Amino acid sequence: MSVSKKTRQGQSWQGKVAMVPGLIAFRGKAGDNKPHKHWAHQMVVGLGNPVEVRVGQACYAGTSLLIPAGTIHQLQTARVLCLYADPTHNICKTLLPQAMAQNIPIIKLDGTPGMEQLIQLNSTDDLQAALEDFRKTCTCSLSRQDNRFQPVVEVLRSELMHGREPSRTVLAELAHLSSSRFSHWFSEQAGLPFRSYKKWLKLLLAFELSQSLSLTDAAMTAGFSDQAHFCRAAMEAFGVNSTTIKQLLSEK
Repeated sequence: MSVSKKTRQGQSWQGKVAMVPGLIAFRGKAGDNKPHKHWAHQMVVGLGNPVEVRVGQACYAGTSLLIPAGTIHQLQTARVLCLYADPTHNICKTLLPQAMAQNIPIIKLDGTPGMEQLIQLNSTDDLQAALEDFRKTCTCSLSRQDNRFQPVVEVLRSELMHGREPSRTVLAELAHLSSSRFSHWFSEQAGLPFRSYKKWLKLLLAFELSQSLSLTDAAMTAGFSDQAHFCRAAMEAFGVNSTTIKQLLSEK
C-alpha cells in the first residue's frame, strides 16, 4: 500500500504501510508528528540514516531503536522502517527479550539477536508479503505465559469486532478470577492495563473499518462514544490526526 499524505505541519509522510494481526509496518519517510504514546512497542530502523527520537528534552539516536509501549516520544523526520507490535504478540517474547528487560525510555537495538529478521522487511518491494513472512518467523514458547490468557484476548477481540463492549466480569470468569484480581493479572500478562489494551484494539479496529466507512461510522462501530473521542485517541497514540492515518491506510 503506497502512501503520501501531508500533515498539518507541512512535512509529508511518504511510503508503504502493511498490516497483519498484531503487527503494523511502515516503510518510507516519517513526517511531522506531535509527542505521543501508543499501546504497541515500536521498533524503528533508519534507512540510510540514523534514527532520532525525542523524549521530553532528551534525544536518543541510533541505527535502530525500540520505543516501549506507553513512552511519550516524538520521532524525528527521516527515512525509516517502523514496526508496531501488539504487546501480546509473540515477537515481544522472542525478538527482543533482553532489550525489553532494560529500564530506560528508548533502547538501542543495534546488534540485538533477531534484528536481521526485522531488516528483511526492507528487502522486497512487497511490504505486505514481507510482513506476512516476518510474522511466520515469530514463534515462541508460551511456557511463561498463563495458558488462560490467549483465550481471554481472543474473546476480547471477538466482542469488539462484533460491536459489543467486552464485559470485564465475563472475561474474569473465563480466566477463573475475581474482577479485582483480573485487572492485575491482565496487566501482568499483557504488559498493559486492561483498559489501555482495549482502547488500542478499538483504535486499530476503527482504522480498519475506516477504509470502507466514514470516520464517524468507523469510530462508533468500533465502540468509541463519538468521533471526537476517537480523534483524541488517534492523536494521543500516533501524534497525527485521524484523517491523515485514514488516508495513509487507504491510498494506493
